[in-house]
Amino acid sequence: MSRYVEFTYEQAQKVLVDEMGFKCINNVDPKSEHWAGNPHTDEYIFERIIKHNNADDFMKALSGKNFRYSIRIFSSVDRNSKKTRESGSDAIRVTLYDLKTDRPVKVERRVNRTVNAFHNMKERARELWKYVNSHKHVCPNCEGLLVKRTAKRTKQDFLGCSAFPECKHTQNI
Repeated sequence: MSRYVEFTYEQAQKVLVDEMGFKCINNVDPKSEHWAGNPHTDEYIFERIIKHNNADDFMKALSGKNFRYSIRIFSSVDRNSKKTRESGSDAIRVTLYDLKTDRPVKVERRVNRTVNAFHNMKERARELWKYVNSHKHVCPNCEGLLVKRTAKRTKQDFLGCSAFPECKHTQNI
């Protein structure tokens, strides 16, 4: 049985920044005047922009258009203590984030803080990277991502555009 393992900001930074190329997007000192102090910034958040390797995306970048998606990892490392929170209080979350709409698109299963936490986190990030780069899940109307949703009334799964409610495109699975 796996058990809770505490890790520090420095350990998270070594894996996420040094090994995986992420950037900490909120490493302002909690005691500074820039500290927001809300629940969304109580932990360190790491982000990596998803850049594609195809010619179309290269041309978009040259024309000054920003890349649309990033992977954000909510580390559960408290910004005051620089250590993970207590056991059971939080888990690491790996999220696909839409920079254009400024909201999450797809959230992977949480990563428990066990001995394998960093390995599992890397796997979840790779899954999201592959999801975006497969180009199988692109909305034909707005070029957003199609993500799995469940209909409230029928409980049936379908693919819906991540830009909803602006784009209402859906597809059967």
